Amino acid sequence: MEVIEGYYMRMRSIIFYAKGIEHPPGKVVAYPKYVLDPRGDRRDREGRRYRKLPTQDEQLEYLKSCCREYLVEDPYIGERVPEIPLSSFDEIYDPLERAQELLAGNPQGVEREAVQMILDLGPDNIGISGSILVGLHNESSDIDLVVYGKEEGRRIYETLRKKVEEGVYYRKYSGKDSRALYERRIRETPLSWYDFMRQERRRILEGYYRGREYSIRLVRPESSYGSKTVRKVGEAQLLLEITDSEESIFTPCIYGVRVLEVLDGPGEGNDVSFIYSLRERFTEIASEGDVVEARGKIEVWNYIGTGRKTTLLYLGERGDYMRVLN
Repeated sequence: MEVIEGYYMRMRSIIFYAKGIEHPPGKVVAYPKYVLDPRGDRRDREGRRYRKLPTQDEQLEYLKSCCREYLVEDPYIGERVPEIPLSSFDEIYDPLERAQELLAGNPQGVEREAVQMILDLGPDNIGISGSILVGLHNESSDIDLVVYGKEEGRRIYETLRKKVEEGVYYRKYSGKDSRALYERRIRETPLSWYDFMRQERRRILEGYYRGREYSIRLVRPESSYGSKTVRKVGEAQLLLEITDSEESIFTPCIYGVRVLEVLDGPGEGNDVSFIYSLRERFTEIASEGDVVEARGKIEVWNYIGTGRKTTLLYLGERGDYMRVLN
């Protein structure tokens, strides 16, 4: 499998993560996640301290200070992104290999709980990502799993749904234990506490397993890099009806929509046919028939050699949000 969402890479002492499923040949779109810091709360196997860069704004600022040469304007992605040659990395962390390594060993602590969760859901095509993947976890770390493949993702999702309904080892976020998550989210995604909790209660891809926070990404490894060019039109605030939510559980997350009103932004907002996001916070929060207010960036995708184009609302940058109104 190619290096895509869920994979991490190390360049010298900087640990990056792969963003999305579309990457140039021989390269990966990647952002720094963990960096050396003598005051950091994470330690690697050699005892070196690291700190986490929690927001994409912080990651981009750090990237500009250390690796600016990798930032390029990519017409197939439609913006300036860090594209790093795979040969530049000293180590690549494979989520599937890490899961198999722990399954075959005698893990303890949070690693043991991650293995229990994988076995509980079914071990095929489930990988371990995040801090456990790169060995920077501690006893307060969450369990970050990734599932590759559309059919595998739907199977795991259905299994997870049943287990959450049983309520034995799994539970959704509740008001008393989700304040920290809300504080992290509103740094980039402005929502009221009421709207946040109302939407979070719909979701099962994040929650608690045996009292420990978990998140699961269902990744469709279907890259179309190079098949289209992307033109950024501008910011827009739209009132939309959800017409299709079948792909809303995956990364990338997609909602089919019908435009009810352009509240703010360019006229191309009337042509939007779907919402698209690589951020897991936008998964599962709306269903068919829901009316939502969303703010993001309008993009026009022109498919090379076909004459076909489509207009969408991309959610993923600071200030973007989707709010269910009904």
